Amino acid sequence: MTRERPRERAWLRPLGLLALAFTLAVGQPLVLMVVAFAMLTFLAPGGRILVLLVTAAAFAVVFSGEPTGGLWYLERGWAILVAGWFVALSLYMPDRPFLTRALPAVVGGLACVAVILLASDGWSWLESLVAQRVELSVSATVQMMDAFAEGDLQSDLADTLAMTARVQAVLFPALLGLSSLASLGVAWWLHVRVSARSGPALRSLKEFRFADPLIWVLISGLLLVVSTEWSVGWGRVGTNLVAFMGALYVLRGVAVLLVFWGGLSIASGILFALAFVLAGPLVAVAAMLIGVGDSWLDLRTRVLQRGRGD
Repeated sequence: MTRERPRERAWLRPLGLLALAFTLAVGQPLVLMVVAFAMLTFLAPGGRILVLLVTAAAFAVVFSGEPTGGLWYLERGWAILVAGWFVALSLYMPDRPFLTRALPAVVGGLACVAVILLASDGWSWLESLVAQRVELSVSATVQMMDAFAEGDLQSDLADTLAMTARVQAVLFPALLGLSSLASLGVAWWLHVRVSARSGPALRSLKEFRFADPLIWVLISGLLLVVSTEWSVGWGRVGTNLVAFMGALYVLRGVAVLLVFWGGLSIASGILFALAFVLAGPLVAVAAMLIGVGDSWLDLRTRVLQRGRGD
């Protein structure tokens, strides 16, 4: 009984990551999932013939068809770049936790893209492509909601979506990084499940952690935001650093709460969902502060020691 429940709950991890990947994505997260899974299957040992054939077919589908614009190439180039980093790190240190390999892969990919764009003066071109994608998404959402909203409600909804689109356009590097982390998680989980090789799958959310010195990345971002304009120049860099690291610290804070509660039950899940719906920003800030506290004070170890009576 005690060994079956973790296996059943393990299905929630890739499902949650899949939901995060699509919720945060500006582009198509399935492209990175397929490319990362294909590269892991082709390059990592233990691939089965049927898995190789299915993977090759999926890989061909992703790169087939008529390119629909610049983002078509960018999405696939980004997928190859980040998946390449991740597979190389996975081959070099196969026994390390997933986040230890995925986080440097995404950061390395973002750094490479930033250098290429700055060297080629292509940042404005990329921003225009992303803005077009965001505008299309907002327009589609407005058209879909027109059937359910009228009058002032429709106007308020349009204003909210316009503001959301602006924030999304400013934060798309952070959103891309977070969505890519989630996509890599789905690809890694699927690879471990279907391949013949052994390796660490996704850990429980209660064990979610990353290097404590990364707190200085969050602090640096906050300093840039408060000293400059948040949406342009170095202020925008700071805003994206805060958004990226803040989201990771929110997850870390949730992990601490799960340890404090002794795990995720139906009752605690319902309470957390209600709290997030009623006061989402406050809950997120509280979870982030708890995550930051765990970075400084290792709160989970203290909770576990208190539970054992040490």
